[in-house]
Amino acid sequence: MADIVTLVMESREKTGKGENGRLRKAGYVPCILYGPEITENIKGKLKMREVERILSGRWESTRLNVKLPDGREELCLIREAQRHPLNDMPLHIDLLHLVRGHKITVNIPIEVVGRENSQGIKDGGVLEVTHELEVLSLPMSIPDVITVDVSALNVGDAIHAGDIKLPEGVELSVDPEEVVAIVVTSRGVEDAAPEEEAAAAADVEVVAKGKAAKEDEAASDEKK
Repeated sequence: MADIVTLVMESREKTGKGENGRLRKAGYVPCILYGPEITENIKGKLKMREVERILSGRWESTRLNVKLPDGREELCLIREAQRHPLNDMPLHIDLLHLVRGHKITVNIPIEVVGRENSQGIKDGGVLEVTHELEVLSLPMSIPDVITVDVSALNVGDAIHAGDIKLPEGVELSVDPEEVVAIVVTSRGVEDAAPEEEAAAAADVEVVAKGKAAKEDEAASDEKK
């Protein structure tokens, strides 16, 4: 489980596109904090460099100790991070207030292990993996990652959400039959089959032509 990261929110009185642009030029990211126990959404700003540091890691499951402008400290999670489509710069951050004892839905990144031991991959199969898994978790039980071991997979084998052992206080929020990892036949292997069939068909055609030629020769001899 990842450590709790401290983040300082400063007050933000003005809003609007123009004001948000000025904040970003000054090295800040506009943000808002909301949650089941927050009666009125709290608008603020965060230092750009601190936000970029968090977003460079597994931010979806990173718990934050946010220091609010009024001096309070609240446990939060980044629910949404809006970024610039070209330079990936953070544009706006949505913070969700976490209430101890109340479970929330979280997307946890998936970490794959055992690739080198998978017979299916050794045989030329391609591993397809879901990047994250949606779970229901208590705030203090949110895992940093969910590890999926694919070492036992052969071509055609799959690991379903229900097959994964989750930490205490964490449960699935998706269909247990949802495929998380699967080894499929590579396109190269699939393309080889038609080529082999075409070669076999060509051999049959050649044999057939040879047989026909012999029959023509025999018929010609009879006429003579």
